[in-house]
Amino acid sequence: MGDVRDGVIGVWRVGRSGRLMGYVLAAGPACGALSAWLGVLSHPGTQSVGSAGIATAVALGFGLFAWWGLLRIRLELTTDMIVMVNPWGTQRLPWSRVSSVRLGNWGAQFHTTDGFTYSAYALSGLAGGTRQDVRFADVRQVADAQLHSGQQL
Repeated sequence: MGDVRDGVIGVWRVGRSGRLMGYVLAAGPACGALSAWLGVLSHPGTQSVGSAGIATAVALGFGLFAWWGLLRIRLELTTDMIVMVNPWGTQRLPWSRVSSVRLGNWGAQFHTTDGFTYSAYALSGLAGGTRQDVRFADVRQVADAQLHSGQQL
C-alpha cells in the first residue's frame, strides 16, 4: 500500500482509453464550434452567427457529457472513507460500514453492514480499458487491509 498522503490511500479513474474518448468527445465538437466562429469572422451574418451558436451549444453539451460520464469518475480510498464519484452521483462510505468488497458488472461493489451495496463505476468493464479484475486486485488489497486490520491505516 505504501505511500499515504493526506489520508488518501489510492485513486482509480476511468481507464486511459475511456479518458481519451472523453477528451475526444469534448474536443471534437469544441473544434467544430471554433471553426464556426472563425467562419463568422470571414462571413458575418445572422445565419453564420446562428450556426456558430448552435455549434457552441452542441460542443458544450458534448463537453458536459464527457466530463460528467467519463472524466470526473473516480474511486478514492482514504484511511477513513470510500469516495465513489459515479455518473449517477457521489457516495461517501465510511470503512466502518463496509462488510465486504466484490467485483460486479458495474465495478467494485462495497457491501455494507446494513445490507446495501454501493458500486464504483470507475472500476467497471466499460470504464476500465485495462482488465477489470487487474484493477480490482489493487482495490481489494487496500480494502482487505482496511477491513481486517480493525484499525485505520
